[in-house]
Amino acid sequence: MKKYVIIGIIVLLIGTLVYYRKNVSWKLSKAKHSITKIMNKMTKKYHWLILTTADEGYKMRIVDGAFIYDNGGREYIPSGQNLQASLFHDSGTMIVGEWDRPIPVKMQITWFSYAENKFYSGSFDLDVPRITKLFQEGYIDKFGDTSYYDFKIAVLPAGQVLLYLSGANTILVGEYQAKEYIVEGDEAFHRIMEVPEISIVRDWSRETTVQQYQNSMPQQTQEEIRNNKLSTHIWKEVIIKYPWHFTIHIADKDDYPLKMISRPYDAGKYLLFIDGEKNKHFDLDFLTGFAPKPIPVEIDAVYDRQGVEYVIRVYPGNVGGEEFIALPYEQYRKREQQLVKLFKEFYERIGKQPFDLHLEIDKKFENPKLYLKKDDIMQEIPDVEFELFNSTFNIQLYPKE
Repeated sequence: MKKYVIIGIIVLLIGTLVYYRKNVSWKLSKAKHSITKIMNKMTKKYHWLILTTADEGYKMRIVDGAFIYDNGGREYIPSGQNLQASLFHDSGTMIVGEWDRPIPVKMQITWFSYAENKFYSGSFDLDVPRITKLFQEGYIDKFGDTSYYDFKIAVLPAGQVLLYLSGANTILVGEYQAKEYIVEGDEAFHRIMEVPEISIVRDWSRETTVQQYQNSMPQQTQEEIRNNKLSTHIWKEVIIKYPWHFTIHIADKDDYPLKMISRPYDAGKYLLFIDGEKNKHFDLDFLTGFAPKPIPVEIDAVYDRQGVEYVIRVYPGNVGGEEFIALPYEQYRKREQQLVKLFKEFYERIGKQPFDLHLEIDKKFENPKLYLKKDDIMQEIPDVEFELFNSTFNIQLYPKE
């Protein structure tokens, strides 16, 4: 008898701890978030740092830049690094000055594109109301984080600049176009690139320096350079948002449809997009409604059917079991362009109307297929990978173990 009492007490303690983790701790995080919002409104300052990146195939180097406040103050953008971490990663954080800062009103930036052998420079007005709203509203994740905490800048060929706010979520808040900045002569080139006087690189011409860096780029990029066909349109198409929503149908289960569910502390939701945006914390309407969204490369969602919970993971970007963001460059670019082409052509085919990103599963929870769908018009997205779980009973439904 005593043994069962002890077991009962242990079960009760475990249940209490689980409840605390999922409910009380989340409520404390929400309270903390509310206090932070009040302080932000009072001080008009937010916690943010600056990250930089470039596309993996096209190495860049920022040589100068700053975020500018409405009073003329400046926060300098990290420079002097060779960037090629992709839209999904960054060069790392350099902490300079205070962490709690006002929202900047402008961004000035100058960088060098090794693939093109060109400098670009621009000064851009930021969308202050939108950025302020995003910082102010924030979100609450399972770790209690409450907002965005980095600006991330991506510099790209042809003078394109993308600006993100990042944290547990990442969102694109600006697309800008810089102009070519002419720098003539080897001495001026080395000076603006801040090459030390004693460096061996000082003995190289600009042409030799550029050639050295181009030789280290992916073979696909080198081929583009040799043929004078450098891709400059990629990122214009990658960041396009389409009015799609996510739907699921299980064959012969029309009487027991799946219903997407969400809890405020739920970590079972995740969206990763082809343009580098990600969303771990979203309202259900964002996925089930037609709000414009980029092309997804990963969708994780939790569903309920008659009290049984299912986790459904769809990976349009994966290749051969490898995550989209971890693919070798040539495979990454190929899959990216396949998805861009499919979405673009289908959207034009249906007259640029809202459409479904539709998952069809057979009655045995096998053979899932993903389609672009508008009424009776359907286009399968080939080679999509899936994972399906019965999370209530901890059973992997697909692929079979």
